[in-house]
Amino acid sequence: MTKPRKLAVPNGRAVKARGRNWENAVVTFCCSVIGWPRAKRNGAVYGGHDRGDIGEIPMTIQCKAVERVQMWPHLDDALEQAGHNGTEDETAVVYKRHGGQVSDAAWVLPGSFAARLLRAYYGTP
Repeated sequence: MTKPRKLAVPNGRAVKARGRNWENAVVTFCCSVIGWPRAKRNGAVYGGHDRGDIGEIPMTIQCKAVERVQMWPHLDDALEQAGHNGTEDETAVVYKRHGGQVSDAAWVLPGSFAARLLRAYYGTP
């Protein structure tokens, strides 16, 4: 695996494009793999009351194409956005893996949401 290319001074347009491209890739994944055909990018539609990066789905997703994972602050932001979106703790932060596809991404979920998903998938004994 190759190392990520680092810019001495990050180019604002390049950073925005990387984030936008990652959001578009997650939207495509939501539509084609998960089965949410109405998924779309939210962009900056909601301003200070951000509802996550992906709209028209039953949860809140925050997409991150960053060099350095900051799980707790990103998860806190996602939970705040889930509150604005009315999805409670049903949220995820999707981290892009350098050079990887969405299927290679790390999905970080709050523990309470993960527990419900695991119980629903595996059932309780």
